[in-house]
Amino acid sequence: GISINSFVLFFSFLGAFRGEGLSRSGGTGSSWRSHLASAASLEVTPNGYTSTVTNSDSGSANSLKSFPRLIYGTAWKGDSSEDLVYQAIKNGFRHIDTACQPKHYNESGVGRGWRRAANELGLDREDIFIQTKFTTLSGQDPDRLPYDQGAELTEQVKQSFEASLKNLNTDYIDSLVMHGPEDSWEKTLAVWRVFETFVEKGKVRQLGVSNMYDPSAVEYLYKNTSVKPAVVQNRFYADSGHDKEIRKFCLDHSMEYQSFWTLGANRHVIDDSKVKALAVQKGLTPETLMYAFVMAIGATPLDGTTSETHMKEDIAMLNRIQSGVPVFESDIELKIMSSLLEI
Repeated sequence: GISINSFVLFFSFLGAFRGEGLSRSGGTGSSWRSHLASAASLEVTPNGYTSTVTNSDSGSANSLKSFPRLIYGTAWKGDSSEDLVYQAIKNGFRHIDTACQPKHYNESGVGRGWRRAANELGLDREDIFIQTKFTTLSGQDPDRLPYDQGAELTEQVKQSFEASLKNLNTDYIDSLVMHGPEDSWEKTLAVWRVFETFVEKGKVRQLGVSNMYDPSAVEYLYKNTSVKPAVVQNRFYADSGHDKEIRKFCLDHSMEYQSFWTLGANRHVIDDSKVKALAVQKGLTPETLMYAFVMAIGATPLDGTTSETHMKEDIAMLNRIQSGVPVFESDIELKIMSSLLEI
């Protein structure tokens, strides 16, 4: 079941594993756990870990490692990618997801957008978290390949990565993700081994995998790699049972579960009268309430809005949570959402 206590445990455990501190500059040093406990009038047993929450407006590299967080997703944005990434960063997003896949992403537009916003805001590269992906040949547009079609798979990975560095105007990537597993474990692990060399050379800071819906596959990848996956990014939808087992594996192994299609696949939740009433009570929209719930179960939503108004609403919700003001104040409120999702 979903509970306030399990919400607290996820973020405090993940922060302790990654060595993130409790206090923020100029802040009170109060823990996320104690904020939730006092707001909900629930007893929370201290577990010895500290909060991961830092001020999202600080612009510091440390804040990029904090949870909960929102990631701006850039799929299907085409020629608008530059302006939308620029708007997203100007409105408070600091985490950006893209892919070296011209079929669905404009990676160079993302690169221009973050640089433009950073220049205006006086941000450094270290103030922006950039996540991109290697997409295998079957997922590419054959007329717009980012690498040599005839090259060996491992060479395609290297060419794709070099293209990403150039497109994104950077000399390192914060998070490099396999867009999906290959058609055999031999090939999947061959790609991962190349990924690991990027980490060893300091060009990539963490690795992940996307579109992997078999819990046993996630476990196998984890057990058979030297650089362990830090991220699983999947569609958050009923057909996979909302990845209940995978999300638990991520929690147990200090990995981040990133959700995409969070709103589109769950319209029945957003449109539910009880959810709408709860959103009004909380001063949120049903959409921002849904994002808050996904954070409450220990996941990070990808947010692909093209509306600047919605960007502002989403970041306001995130800032509210990070400042210590809870959205969900009881297990009953959480169950309104979880029962509709059947998780």
